Amino acid sequence: MANGFWDCMAAEFGRLGVSTVVGFPSDLPCLVDAASRRKDFRTLVPRDQRMLGCVAAGYTRTGRRPAAIEVSTGPSVLNALTGLAELASLRLPAVLVTTATAREQRGRAAFQEVSQRELLGQFAVWYHVLATGEQLRWAVESAVWQSTGPRPGIAVIEVPADVAAGGAPGPADSAPRPAAPAVPRPLQAPAEEQLRHAAALVERARRPLVVVGGGAHAAGAGPAVERLAAELNAPVFSTASGRGTVPETGDRFHDAVGDYCGLIGLYREEGMEDTLRRADLVLAFGTRLEETARDGWDELVGDTAVVRIDTDHEARLHGTPAACFLAGDAALTAEALLAASERDTTARRTAWGEEWRAARNRLAERDEPLGMVPATLRALSREYGGSRWCVVQENGLHDLWGYHYTHLQLGPEGTAVTPGEQTMMGFALPAAVGVHLADPTMETVVTCGDGALEMSLAALATARRAGVGLTVITWDNGGWGWPRAEREDTAPLMSFTDRSRTLPALESMFDDVQRPGAPGDLEHALARARGHAGAGRLALVVVRADDGDLPPAARRGLVRPS
Repeated sequence: MANGFWDCMAAEFGRLGVSTVVGFPSDLPCLVDAASRRKDFRTLVPRDQRMLGCVAAGYTRTGRRPAAIEVSTGPSVLNALTGLAELASLRLPAVLVTTATAREQRGRAAFQEVSQRELLGQFAVWYHVLATGEQLRWAVESAVWQSTGPRPGIAVIEVPADVAAGGAPGPADSAPRPAAPAVPRPLQAPAEEQLRHAAALVERARRPLVVVGGGAHAAGAGPAVERLAAELNAPVFSTASGRGTVPETGDRFHDAVGDYCGLIGLYREEGMEDTLRRADLVLAFGTRLEETARDGWDELVGDTAVVRIDTDHEARLHGTPAACFLAGDAALTAEALLAASERDTTARRTAWGEEWRAARNRLAERDEPLGMVPATLRALSREYGGSRWCVVQENGLHDLWGYHYTHLQLGPEGTAVTPGEQTMMGFALPAAVGVHLADPTMETVVTCGDGALEMSLAALATARRAGVGLTVITWDNGGWGWPRAEREDTAPLMSFTDRSRTLPALESMFDDVQRPGAPGDLEHALARARGHAGAGRLALVVVRADDGDLPPAARRGLVRPS
């Protein structure tokens, strides 16, 4: 059933280049209905409202453009909160449209009434309650620009039921409007004084290193950062959300090209710690240097000068203090620093370049026995490493292996989607659906624990309905790994004692199930799964994960479950 208000909203989103809507139909006509009637829109109705923020995260991270999300008042918005909190922590742009109780019923024990501003406001970069239908077009345009602005995130439009029932804006404001250009990223260059200060720090440095975060990835800053790092003879590290900004190239490090050296913080490579410790300057592009990125920072980086680059001025208040803060786009700032740097300085840092490259190459020379989880990730790198592909992972105990460059290398065209600082269980599968929405040609692999897989039944049903082909690798340890590894007294409570009914239900959602029993079986299992996924089917690879097969982050004992 058509409704002029929602049709007008869909048209305005389309005019601004936002043409994907993820949401739930409600009892009354809504945005999902209006979008589904338009040939220029893609709509997805997930089978679980918790999925909404995760789908949007995968979509926005991959497509570098915002999606519209729709929920309704009451249980719908409450169910969606976990995924929205994850999306907000990733600082990815989206516009959330939520219906609300009619204003005349508020405060009178109205059906499903909740204070949405109190719930959603803590995750929003902008929040507006429509007072009249005439505000509709202004609100949509404001929300889109606010969500993609210098501080990207979730912009919320709350629509009281009586405003939506009033129909479309009046005739004077209802004429078709010209299409707007696609929503751009903010092209903000740093101030000249800041740039000169940073350039002076760069020139004095003899052992610089570069860190890229999610903001650098969103800005497409990889090529500019690579050129700057090459000029400075500097290694490039990333945060979890910054992975994929620069290519991970080379054949297991030998004869490697490029400057990538893995992650910093909790997920750093054990052989790269001296490189971090010896650096005399850190250039941090598009990262808030959150807690996991700062893990070991005081010991390794200490008083090293840090230059931070971010479009959001508030970022300087988070993470580690900066000797210089550049308010600017990551790509533009990398280009400006390169232009401001003296040429032919690489030779001054020859010894530094030889030092960190030798450390990186030694990572491949370690001959250590591998459990099934890291062996699977290495096999995955060989299977997909030369392709355009995306790995979407959870953040459970064995998932942490996937952060380590020594075991999972994305290759020249690979990328990753990971949870933010909330690390909700059940993130990966719906986020992978979002990756497919943004780019159906991107080969997508999910890695998750068996507990997260059990939470993802609705995501599997949604993927099947949408025709999403996926390879899903699950770490089968029969329980919740983090609490069991950290606290022996919880082991009986954290183990799945009866799976005779849950496993068949899960496996019935897949077109193919493989159970490789040894590392030698992995190549065949992954190739077979890839074939099914390429044909638009769901393939499951079940890998037995031993509790003793702990990634370096867990062995350090630096993370504690909440």
